[in-house]
Amino acid sequence: MPTEAAKRIRNAEDELTRHHTVLDQLSARDDRIRDMAVNRTGHVESGDGRRVDQPPISNNLRRNNEPPLLSRDEKVADWVRSQRRGGNGDQPEMRFAKIARGLATGNWENAELEQRAIAESPATAGGHMIPVPVASTVIDKARNASRVIQAGAQTIPMTSATLKYPRLTTDAPASWRNEAASITDQALVFDSVTFTAQSLAVLVKVSWELFEDTDPSSMDVVENSFARVLGLELDRAALRGTGTPPEPRGILNQTGVTITTHGAAGSLITNYDWWLDAAGAVLANNFTPNAHIVAPRSVTSLAKLKEATTNAYMTPPSSLLPILPTKQIPINLTVTTSTDCSEIYTAQWNQCWIGIRTGFSLRFLTERFADNGQYAFLASLRADVQLAQPSAFVVDTGVRT
Repeated sequence: MPTEAAKRIRNAEDELTRHHTVLDQLSARDDRIRDMAVNRTGHVESGDGRRVDQPPISNNLRRNNEPPLLSRDEKVADWVRSQRRGGNGDQPEMRFAKIARGLATGNWENAELEQRAIAESPATAGGHMIPVPVASTVIDKARNASRVIQAGAQTIPMTSATLKYPRLTTDAPASWRNEAASITDQALVFDSVTFTAQSLAVLVKVSWELFEDTDPSSMDVVENSFARVLGLELDRAALRGTGTPPEPRGILNQTGVTITTHGAAGSLITNYDWWLDAAGAVLANNFTPNAHIVAPRSVTSLAKLKEATTNAYMTPPSSLLPILPTKQIPINLTVTTSTDCSEIYTAQWNQCWIGIRTGFSLRFLTERFADNGQYAFLASLRADVQLAQPSAFVVDTGVRT
């Protein structure tokens, strides 16, 4: 029979074990909360050669079975490879150029792997599903061509037509307390956004002569053309999409985004104040702005600003954020009597999320442009745009030259 002292020791050990278990649970909870706030940084060169810093981002507000938020420096192709064959990424590399050449000419020389992959994919309405590893490389090129993603917008690979993704809407407040006083129970508040993959199509025409070139590298022109056009349209949709199906809803038309107008009929750019005020508005909402996206005309207008007395060019303020130009922002918008208006987009850009399906279809058109001596490829990609925090965005409208 155990002695009373031995019982007390055993009870104390059991109690100590229970305490350790509780501490381990609390530590694990703290680790999860800390993981939510894991910060990654990156940069991109703006149009004027300056570095665009990436503000802190929260990447892990998700369950384990949900796809990650990919920063501009992370590739969809790498994520796809990590998901295949248990994540060892040892799939042989296939090339989009070889698939395009094989479909157009029937020449699959040195492209047996691509031919086998196409043969195994279902052909619907005359088109083929491009293997996901190949499609992801085109998607990454499209992302590289997008100013919104260069500024820091994050990509979510979509493995289904819809995807519900969680976001943090309210932080748990901290409060001071007296010794031994109870701690007020506060909770993080979450909701979610739902991505619905909308179809984005592009038609690329290539001459017969180009396809007769047996050098596979010559076919990269098709892949690069797809990527450039898709990247530009992703920019336009992310910035100005109407939200009327099948078009995603862009920043301009999202509820909760700050819209700053300039006069009843717009105003001319006379100084740097609009850019500084927009950055200040983002800061006032407790976010860190890291770039402006504007029409190229606005960049030129700023560069031409001159001192009133000396006629010397103005020196930009040291606090001016990098400015990324894109032609996807119009310069012919109508504001009452003015028809030459544009916009300025200022944000902590990692709060913009772009969901992209990891595959797309490719249809080869042999007859439609035959009288011009051309082949054509019709590609379809599916994507959507959501904002993690709309208050991280400011749009200035009525911006004239």
